[in-house]
Amino acid sequence: MIINSMFNNYQYSSLCQHWLKGLFLSWLFAFSTPSFAAQAVATVSKNIVGVNEVFQLTINVDDNVNTNALDLSNLDVHFNYGTPSVSSGTSFVNGVVTRQTEWKIAVAAKEVGEFTIPSFRLGASQTDPIKMTVLKSANKSASSPSKPEIKIDAESNKDQLYVGESFRYTVRIRIGEQMSQAALQAPSGDGLNVRQIGEDRQVETVLNGRRYLIITRDYQITANNAGDILLRGAKFTGNLIKGNRGFGSTLQIPFEQQADDLSLSVLAKPADYKGLWLPTEALELEQQWQPDVQEMEVGEPISRTITLRIKNAEQSSLPNLNLQYPNSVRVYNENPVYGSDNEFTSMTIKQVIIPRQAGEISLPALSINWWNTATSKQETSNIDGLTLSVLPGDPNSQAFLPPQVLQPENAVPTDNNVQTEIIRDSGWWPWLSLCLAILWLTTLILLFIEKYKRKQQPRNLISAQVKQPLSPVEGMIQALDQDQPIQLQSYFQQWLKHSPNHPQHDELHKAIQNVMQCAYSKDKSQKKETIKRDALLIMQELNKTTIRDVNAKSSALEPITPQ
Repeated sequence: MIINSMFNNYQYSSLCQHWLKGLFLSWLFAFSTPSFAAQAVATVSKNIVGVNEVFQLTINVDDNVNTNALDLSNLDVHFNYGTPSVSSGTSFVNGVVTRQTEWKIAVAAKEVGEFTIPSFRLGASQTDPIKMTVLKSANKSASSPSKPEIKIDAESNKDQLYVGESFRYTVRIRIGEQMSQAALQAPSGDGLNVRQIGEDRQVETVLNGRRYLIITRDYQITANNAGDILLRGAKFTGNLIKGNRGFGSTLQIPFEQQADDLSLSVLAKPADYKGLWLPTEALELEQQWQPDVQEMEVGEPISRTITLRIKNAEQSSLPNLNLQYPNSVRVYNENPVYGSDNEFTSMTIKQVIIPRQAGEISLPALSINWWNTATSKQETSNIDGLTLSVLPGDPNSQAFLPPQVLQPENAVPTDNNVQTEIIRDSGWWPWLSLCLAILWLTTLILLFIEKYKRKQQPRNLISAQVKQPLSPVEGMIQALDQDQPIQLQSYFQQWLKHSPNHPQHDELHKAIQNVMQCAYSKDKSQKKETIKRDALLIMQELNKTTIRDVNAKSSALEPITPQ
């Protein structure tokens, strides 16, 4: 009642009311957010023990919980146990908060038999039960030690293949012991080329209360000789750490375990096979044209991207894709790009094709013969060629030129309304001329001052006021600076249409060819920078000449001739 009276007597502003509503909603959301159950895991230091032999029971919860929340009374029937050692902590890494609580308990079995450590409930979480084997005594257990909790398995996707064919060999190691100097030796065999694929994959898991580390590694194996070959399995070696580390008494025991051997049947290349020998289960050949057109003009570029994907193949076994193009086009090849994805090895090449003359031009197709090891048959993969209708181009096209360049070179402005008057009597004219001269001098002085002020302003403010299209020469300079050879070639063709007889034509054409050859060649030495610098000097000098010519034409006045 008192609170209601306070709210009725006090007039809150609308802003205060909104603030109170937001505070109430935040409070309500905080208390209504559901809490997620933490994960609890129980592990033991060993599963096979003797009567009264002490082993360690560890229970982990990924949250901060009450240290008295663990109830161990379920162990009273078959086990003795000591006071738990409890630790808890919170860490903040990369914006993620991690909490953990851990109990360590010393446990010993009371009698011989097969027993189960029951599950423990901690809040909403519950651990899994653990099966234990209890022998008559610890001494008997030590005289007949159990097999180390280490297992190595290997699998392959085939045991019959052809010469030159590759297959995948996967090794998995499950480690449930403490080890040092662990190493994995690759599989081997006469006439086999073995290569590791990618990095090792590691994951931790808990099986029957024991914590295991599982390591997976992949190999690619290629057969070089025909016949029956024995593939010796991968071998895992290292030292087992035994003893009570709490008292400083540890012992390292050498350990090694080898995966099962595998018998391979390697078939020879068929006698009637024709072409480059490519044995594989799958081969894919694709291409893409950009732009996808069938009609273009001389000097316009078109790119061709070819992708070859072969399953379980070595990069060194991929063929060279050589295409014979007609002399009517100029071709620039980029370096191949290699990759791997889902057991496929890929190679991608890109070609830039520029027609040099008008007419019908046929770009070649491509065919690859390969041997399908799944069906034991020869197959051929193809990609089509392309027929281009190349036009000579429109020499009068001036779409990319600025307006001042659109004028003919011999254009002279005319004014047919100019009249000449002969003055026979000076009269007041000299005085007027003197006044005009003074005004003219004053104007020149003001213009000089204004020009000086403008020079102090940033150039980008002046250029931002008027934005005009790039001229072909300016476009070539920009394309060269941004390392875009296709745009450089396009702007050069525009300049060539309007200046076919320019005195610097041959010099600029040679510089453009050097830049294009350097851009699409395999040689990426420092010579490239020298070629670009020489071409840039030519273009800058050409640009200065063009600007002087345009300014002269736009500012010239027609001479006044008295009649």
